[in-house]
Amino acid sequence: MYFKLAIQNVKKSFKDYMIYFLTLAFSICLFYSFNSFQAQQAVMELSQGQADIIDSVMLIMKILSVFVAIVLGFLVIYANNFLIKRRKKELGLYTLLGMPKNHISRILVYETFIVGLVSLVVGLLSGFFLSQLLTVITANLFEANLNYSFIFSLDAMLLTIIAFALIFFVIMIFNTLILNRYKLID
Repeated sequence: MYFKLAIQNVKKSFKDYMIYFLTLAFSICLFYSFNSFQAQQAVMELSQGQADIIDSVMLIMKILSVFVAIVLGFLVIYANNFLIKRRKKELGLYTLLGMPKNHISRILVYETFIVGLVSLVVGLLSGFFLSQLLTVITANLFEANLNYSFIFSLDAMLLTIIAFALIFFVIMIFNTLILNRYKLID
């Protein structure tokens, strides 16, 4: 019942969730692209000097991916807080009708899960194609021969899923805390 209500809420608030969805999908795309860079190096024929430069770039990209994950975690929390504030009347109506806060929280968790799952799939697919484009650009920058084939980095995908699962876990806790803080009068 709550899952069905969550799906209806996502459909009803499609415009609000679209910005949230695009933010998540874009961040997942970037995160996957940054972390798949090492696997993309395998299709390039590089000299030793070029390989050393690529290794340095990979280290920088790993550091950047951690920074991106932290920034995007805060961005997702901000967007989530915006959505909850925008829906205060709806959540107040649920409370007024007698729905316990833990059930309202469950609905918000389901909504976050639905949008997160769809954005994860779309973000990983777009990240896959962006990483292929980055491989071609990198090969052209280094004037390296490219034995091109599509490379899917399982490690980057798992790292992306784990990172965003942690972010969503924090969001679910954050939703519960925010929801418990609100009074019906608000």
